[in-house]
Amino acid sequence: MYAYARVQALLILRSPGQFAILTMVPLYSSVFFTVLIHHHRQSAATVVALTAFGMSMWAHAMFVGAEAVDDDRRDGTLEHGLLRPENYLRALVTRVSVSCALSLPVLGEVIVVGRLLFGLPITVARPAMCLLVIGLVVAGTVGAALLTSALMVLVHAARTMQNAMTYPFYLLGGLLLPASTLPPPFDWLARGFFLAHGFALLRELVLGSAPHLAGRLILLVAMVLAQLAVGVAALRWVMHSSRHGKVSLHG
Repeated sequence: MYAYARVQALLILRSPGQFAILTMVPLYSSVFFTVLIHHHRQSAATVVALTAFGMSMWAHAMFVGAEAVDDDRRDGTLEHGLLRPENYLRALVTRVSVSCALSLPVLGEVIVVGRLLFGLPITVARPAMCLLVIGLVVAGTVGAALLTSALMVLVHAARTMQNAMTYPFYLLGGLLLPASTLPPPFDWLARGFFLAHGFALLRELVLGSAPHLAGRLILLVAMVLAQLAVGVAALRWVMHSSRHGKVSLHG
């Protein structure tokens, strides 16, 4: 696993596109913060910073999940990887995890932009607990990216998959609006989605009030583990099916 992580780190350093999330976030967050100032809602700066981070994190993960398989298909290494599916599975999981970890500095970047460039009162009431929840949310997002990788083996359309897996999930994950405001049956789907649960908890933590914290943390851990299990299981099934000719690798 360490060797896979080291190789992916070297690939990231040689691929400037992987750092797009770090260069685009100041632009996205600047738009959000400008709207806040225009409407005299500076008190919502911390929640808006979380929104900018969440949208960037999710979009980056979907990009990574789709591009990992698409790059392997284009380079002709996908078929070779399927000769030893378990090794390829471990390699892909490690590559996606390392790439998704690039989203972690984004929250700090958003806070710096809000405080230094806009002078907004971005504060975090319980930083240690917030970091724990953010780590769990990023881990769950890795599972979602792995599921996207599995789907990429089936659909052969990276750009379409990236678009389909971003904007609808901004709503379902409660990033743009609280998930509780969604109409049925989408509000029920959101209740079982780790992203909606995690960001609802994060918003309460940064403001200093998060009732029933222990139970909600346990639920979030369970949701994240379930998402990771689904992502890995989907990848394993797709690889097994592709190796036995049940799924075409070329469209």
